[in-house]
Amino acid sequence: MGNASSNQKEDLCTNRHSYYTKLLSAPPLWSTQTSYSKWAKQYKNVEGFTDFADFITCREARKRHGILVKPDTYDGRQLVSQLKSKSELTLIEKQKWKLSSFKLPRIPLTGLEDPYWLHSRHNRNRRECSIIGYHDTMAVLQINTNRYHLSPRFYILDLENKQVLGHFVVFYHCKRWYECYISPNKHQLLIRPDNLTRIVSLPDNYMIENISLMPHASKLRINAVPPTLRAHVLAFNSQAGDNFVLTAFYKEIELRSIGDWNVVRKSGTFRLPASIQQIKSSPLGDYIVVRCVHPLYNKEYRTNIVAVISYVNFELLLRIDVRGCYWPASEVINLQVFPYFSPSEATIAVMKNHAYNRKVITQKLPIVRLNLQYLCRRAILHLVSYRDVGKLPLPAQLVDYIQGKPHKICNV
Repeated sequence: MGNASSNQKEDLCTNRHSYYTKLLSAPPLWSTQTSYSKWAKQYKNVEGFTDFADFITCREARKRHGILVKPDTYDGRQLVSQLKSKSELTLIEKQKWKLSSFKLPRIPLTGLEDPYWLHSRHNRNRRECSIIGYHDTMAVLQINTNRYHLSPRFYILDLENKQVLGHFVVFYHCKRWYECYISPNKHQLLIRPDNLTRIVSLPDNYMIENISLMPHASKLRINAVPPTLRAHVLAFNSQAGDNFVLTAFYKEIELRSIGDWNVVRKSGTFRLPASIQQIKSSPLGDYIVVRCVHPLYNKEYRTNIVAVISYVNFELLLRIDVRGCYWPASEVINLQVFPYFSPSEATIAVMKNHAYNRKVITQKLPIVRLNLQYLCRRAILHLVSYRDVGKLPLPAQLVDYIQGKPHKICNV
């Protein structure tokens, strides 16, 4: 058994070398198509998709997770939250085979709760919880306390140290799930109601109250997205930093400052067949990927285009047509919802449904930086698994740069 295992690893390494050699010699916009089952079992590792993103677990299609243009606020992770008791939370992440437990502090809401109804018997086991945001070991948990109370609780969790960094409450006129965007350096949190499942009605004002943060998390700022941007899609970018956010509406992209929400940069109108309904940045921030679908509230899209845009000059680099057959009874997985960059940012993977099978399209991205450090990073992440980069005999600062940690990018 030992010899068989070693031969399998040797063959996999050879395939990685051959794939990377072919990738270097391939022309611009070179692409490959592989069936989803083969790609998930083998070819995703050969093509360099070796991080902790979950491409296999099925999402719940009947709930809000099954919407195909939902924003990627999880970095591709799949976190399952369970409330074991009134103050005990369990988080499970399958890709890391990791189980974490947290003790949740109580959030006081003076004068807003009916004590007689709160302690009555019919207010038992009606709480629901979900992770609404994740980035670099930080997660945000939303708990809907009961059927009638409209103020959900939010907890900021540190998954690495298994600590609760803080908590807050959002006051809104109806009960909704929320979206949470975490900035690259984890200094900003943006909160707004889920723009795909909530009812758009006026007044649309929501307030963040009862903010409590631990002393070592005092730099964290929690902001609400203004109602004027409720039709915009949002994403943070590593090069823009923590105080700016990318917004897209119709066929234009804007860079806005958080606080006054003024436009700092603005692109022209891109030549796209439909309006932008999803936006996402690459780990280093060099690329922006957008999805254009029409009609929006339908899973059988007549238009479904994924486009890659350069962040430096807002130039349209490539377009991929992923319109395919709609399977009404099929499960929904992360790769079907989110286009995903490889850790090296040399390729991007998207999924397309055909009549009898699913195809994963891997497209080569053009090189936007012509320096030795950037090219070496691409080579290392293709030839070495992302999970094994920390084992390389390299300085810690260089390892952080290879892993794409934003607070180390500017200092290398």
